Amino acid sequence: MVGPRPDLSARAVIFTTLPFLVFLGLVLPLYWLLPSDRWRLPLLFVANFVFYGWWDWRFTGLLLLVVAVCFFGAHGIAKGRNPKRILYLCCGLQLALLGYFKYANFFMDSARRAAASLGLEPTWTALHIILPVGISFYIFQAISYLVSVYRGTVTREGSFVKLGVYLGFFPHLVAGPIIHAGTFLPQLETKRRFDSTVFMEGWRKFAIGFFYKSVFADNLAGPVDAIFANPSAHTPLSVFGGCLGFYGQIYFDFAGYSLMAIGVANLFGYFLPDNFNHPYRASSVVEFWRRWHISLSTWLRDYLYIPLGGNRGPKWMTYRNLFITMFLGGLWHGANWNFVLWGSLHGLALSVNHAWNGTAAAARLAGHRGFLVVAFLATQAVVFLCWIPFRSQSFADTGIILSKLAELTSTVWQASQPFPWLLAIIPLLADTWVVGGAGQRWAVRSNALLYTVLAAAFLIGLLFMHIGFAPFIYFQF
Repeated sequence: MVGPRPDLSARAVIFTTLPFLVFLGLVLPLYWLLPSDRWRLPLLFVANFVFYGWWDWRFTGLLLLVVAVCFFGAHGIAKGRNPKRILYLCCGLQLALLGYFKYANFFMDSARRAAASLGLEPTWTALHIILPVGISFYIFQAISYLVSVYRGTVTREGSFVKLGVYLGFFPHLVAGPIIHAGTFLPQLETKRRFDSTVFMEGWRKFAIGFFYKSVFADNLAGPVDAIFANPSAHTPLSVFGGCLGFYGQIYFDFAGYSLMAIGVANLFGYFLPDNFNHPYRASSVVEFWRRWHISLSTWLRDYLYIPLGGNRGPKWMTYRNLFITMFLGGLWHGANWNFVLWGSLHGLALSVNHAWNGTAAAARLAGHRGFLVVAFLATQAVVFLCWIPFRSQSFADTGIILSKLAELTSTVWQASQPFPWLLAIIPLLADTWVVGGAGQRWAVRSNALLYTVLAAAFLIGLLFMHIGFAPFIYFQF
């Protein structure tokens, strides 16, 4: 379920709040005023825990535990007599932490419902567990580090502070991107020098992401939430508007966050990989997952799909591996069967896509303009429909929404409430086809013009910034 967050999470220092801007305004100048990385890295280490502890200081201990397990576990893997056993032990502990905080009540509730369907009366009740913000992201990152050390693709990090900076780097700590150790740890060995070009690129990305989140995503959230809260009370047209709104909201929310995270990292002289590449331009489900949440799809590929066997062996095994990967990817998103359904549907769609790619018809139609249009529309229809269970409160609501959409062809097209259609459509078209289609052809030749555009985007974002708490959707994952 993607809906209002628990009250405690309202204290999280998210990028589009005044506390974060103050935090950044204090840490960033101090960071560059320090004479060397000898002092900057400890500052970042402390800043990571201050940032995370602002939400709930008790969970700084959990993050510190994850760093410690990785630090001593990697040492054991590199020097121990039985590295595989140590790897399993450390990864098992990480998964146990994730399982307890994220899935304990989910599995207990599922077991209770199953028992009740058999006529039994279980007496256990839900545990009072607070889900730590971003736990799925830093646990996955910790596992990837341990596995990489075991495989020998990454050298064990001998500095506890550096490892803590990597695992807890505050720009991507709570919602990614998920950073591979081989991408980030080498940067910690290179002396940071202030580079105005990188610094301005960081502000550019931050300003655009801030604009996407504050202006587009946050202003779509209200009408989308109202429709998904009670879909049966709305007309088919309004329900369609809510689905279209979420189709845009989740993109601008998550892509906006990722841009801000990458931008803030640039401000400190670090580089994070792109997490989105205009996914609504995709003309196949395979292409969609190469463009959407790239760090997660890469992680699932490297640490789940390939170890399962990947595309080695018979075709049915490839389809099985795709389905299992996306099934677990759906479960990773949240302790809710709707997420499992979402992941399973994408696993099925990927299997069908791969099966089609191996046919003679696919080879014959490849590159045909008419087929590309059909493929694009079909792909986006699948993505659009899959977002419905992802956002719905329950299976029942998913069924209601789908039935409402089916009625669009046979009922009068009237809305049950005003809906910001232009906000739902125009930004998507502009980002997907204008910005996404421009590629590298656009270049700002005037620094003055660049600074003006960035300042305007940031100021507009500030004007639209919610006074209350407007969380990022992926904070609950």
